[in-house]
Amino acid sequence: MLMTLLSIVVDVISFTVLAGDAGTAFDTSPPTRFDWRTRAASRVTPKHAHLTRKTRDKWPKRTGPPQIDLRPGEPYYEEYERYKGHFLGPLDAEQAEDEAVLRDRLSSWSVNRLKEEGYCITGLAAYWQEKRQFGRPVAAFSLGPGITLPPEHQFENGTQVLVSRFDPLKEEPLRGSVVSSSKTHLRVSFGEEFDVGDGCWRLDIGRSSIVFDRMRAAIGRLSSDVQSQESSPDAGSSDREYILQGTHLRDILLRSFRPPPTPAAADGEDTEPVDDRRPSSPFEDVLLDRDLSTQQPSPKSIFSADMRIQSWARRYSCQEPLVVEGDPVLSGLNATQIRAVAMMLDHRFTLVQGPPGTGKTKTIIEAVKLLKVHFETPQPILLCTYTNVAVDNLVEGLVAAGLNPLRVGYGGKVKASLLEHTLDHKLKIHPLAPKLEAAGAQVEDLEKRKQTLLIQISELRGKSRNGTKTVRLANMENAALTMDRQTWALKGKGFAIYQQMLRDIVHGADVVCSLLTSLLATSFTRMYAASMSTEPATLIPLMKGSQHVALIGDHKQLPPVITSPEAQAKGLGVSLFERLAEEGCVPSIMLDIQYRMHPRISHFPSHEFYDFSLRDGTVDASGVVASHLQPPYTSLLDLAPSAEPRQGPSVVFLHHDGGESMKDRSRVNITEANIVCSVVEDLLLHNPHLRGADIGIIAPYVAQISLLNRLLNMDTKNLARFQEVLGSHRAMQIPFIEVKTVDGFEGREKDVIVFSTVRNNSSGHIGFLADRRRLNVGLTRAKRGLVMVGNIETLKAGRTAKGGIVDALSPTARGSKGADAWRRYTKYLDEERLILRLDGEPLRKVLYGNLPDRAL
Repeated sequence: MLMTLLSIVVDVISFTVLAGDAGTAFDTSPPTRFDWRTRAASRVTPKHAHLTRKTRDKWPKRTGPPQIDLRPGEPYYEEYERYKGHFLGPLDAEQAEDEAVLRDRLSSWSVNRLKEEGYCITGLAAYWQEKRQFGRPVAAFSLGPGITLPPEHQFENGTQVLVSRFDPLKEEPLRGSVVSSSKTHLRVSFGEEFDVGDGCWRLDIGRSSIVFDRMRAAIGRLSSDVQSQESSPDAGSSDREYILQGTHLRDILLRSFRPPPTPAAADGEDTEPVDDRRPSSPFEDVLLDRDLSTQQPSPKSIFSADMRIQSWARRYSCQEPLVVEGDPVLSGLNATQIRAVAMMLDHRFTLVQGPPGTGKTKTIIEAVKLLKVHFETPQPILLCTYTNVAVDNLVEGLVAAGLNPLRVGYGGKVKASLLEHTLDHKLKIHPLAPKLEAAGAQVEDLEKRKQTLLIQISELRGKSRNGTKTVRLANMENAALTMDRQTWALKGKGFAIYQQMLRDIVHGADVVCSLLTSLLATSFTRMYAASMSTEPATLIPLMKGSQHVALIGDHKQLPPVITSPEAQAKGLGVSLFERLAEEGCVPSIMLDIQYRMHPRISHFPSHEFYDFSLRDGTVDASGVVASHLQPPYTSLLDLAPSAEPRQGPSVVFLHHDGGESMKDRSRVNITEANIVCSVVEDLLLHNPHLRGADIGIIAPYVAQISLLNRLLNMDTKNLARFQEVLGSHRAMQIPFIEVKTVDGFEGREKDVIVFSTVRNNSSGHIGFLADRRRLNVGLTRAKRGLVMVGNIETLKAGRTAKGGIVDALSPTARGSKGADAWRRYTKYLDEERLILRLDGEPLRKVLYGNLPDRAL
């Protein structure tokens, strides 16, 4: 299930704006009559009129609107200045910390260590490929013909790289981005070609400033007035199309940044009247954390003129919806999910909180299906989230629901089964693709001829006496200028064709799915955005004239990942969802039935994080748990007090006394890693239908992740043991087991989760574990079985160290709450008799119980 924050923004380019901004008067003129016959372009059979017309004559020029900066005294000026001051400093600090981490790694680590950890590859040869990537040249790097790249390298698609001959700190490195990879090659795109020449190259994992630049640009566009752009005389011309900048939602985004009232205003003089009425909303009783009585009524939503949608939303927002003949069937949604969909359509800005396993993805998909299939709304829809995995989950669900999604992003980061829905694939099969390819071939031919001609001109100039220009030289120079003009004309034609192809593809899609920070995400106007992202990152797709937004996520799960203590202290780690939830000024609802976990797994998180408001949808009326959630059997848990015959408990904690140790700025626990490997081995041995892909291993420290990956996939002794115990066929499941940090499993679920807590020290310090929201995520990834491994006494003490780079990532207050949550969890485990202490014979059984006697 999707565990990220999502948002919806509706296109405002093609229709009349009905809602004004706070602080300005609303337009009281009657709105344009809504035409209910207008249909979504994706629901109309395309006629491809562009195939018989001149494309360049048909495509309007796309341009940005005139940029007019806010001036003192104008609405939103002071709010915007305070907002900008609040975020730009932390963004600078976070970027500086990001770059400092890179420099520290390159300066303090040896080359061998960088290579072992997968951050560096040396001895690479390179050559330029003929085919470009989005107009950028691509170089292929390899160690030699048939030589495979190191299996542990971290150069995934989209990774920013530093390219140098010997040392990126002692020479100016070239910067590129990994386009694709194979066992023997890495393909990297660059801004321009350079001499790859002879000799070897070195590739290092780098950092990119692109996302930071986009976040700063998004903050800057908050000063833009979208209404004035839409009302501009040029905006309605047939040969020009404005790319809107800014949002109609400034009143909501900047509400808490209003300057404090002046003394006169405090005395009640010269103040604007405040509307403190309760909102006309049916969602008053299902707020995230507070009463809706503090909320102000919102202006009209973008669908306020569509009585079909308004009627449905008002009727289905009730506790007992009024159903009439012809209403669409929202298959598989419970009452709260249906009310959430109604709320998303009825209000221009909403928050939908979705605790783990409550069906956020399902709710999103049904909302899109309602708008596109039933109401056939013409507005394009954009869904954005923070990770490629989450985007793919959405696309899969949309396809299964009979919708036509468009997946935007790097081809190498998209599941193979979804490639037919990608923008790249649809561009290749578009009817205009041959014309675009022909135009590109003509441009390449002209440029080659021009280069040849320029060489001849240069030689002729060298032979001419006294610089005298001959008739032949003049003719050749004129020919070069003509080629220049022809090249630009062909490039313009190719651009026009490409833009027409994009328009056809986007209009033919029900929904466009993209990463939140993708550059392409800013080309569309209705979206879902991610909860792990900072507020400035969430602004990126909002700043294109957005008017209708819904954020879907859970502010009690993972926050944005912030590495700079300064940026964290200044609030950059607070997501937009969390801030608006705390302000309590936006209509909100919580999905309250979880369908993921066995009730024993969900019991503590429901009590600790959601005040028992999270109910189980995994049991029937008689209290019987669904059969597919029964815990797997494992012989290693037979000693657990609550173990049932032939079945282990859904939750168990394996306590051991193996000590932790430092590795660089991280921590490892070797004893615990071996216990985890034995648990995985036993699960695969005694559960024939359990696949490696059904098992996930979570650890809070990167060093422990590296150790576990090495033991499971590279350690020769362990690999031989897996073959001995499991047999060659079952041992093939080991590589499919995912080993990630808590953040890496955000939005994910597995049948069985093994949680390695790592910490075991006499002082009881738990450091990075002391994050309440990460504990929530870690405990809610498993569906059938959760195996915790660690030292119960250390977790009971739950102290947070002051200082230290790793521990500084969690603020003191939040760390204290996390430590308290761990203490309550250990008490719960103790009371439920779910702790299995491993020492002596039990420890020997866990580590060696499945080995034949001859192997001991």
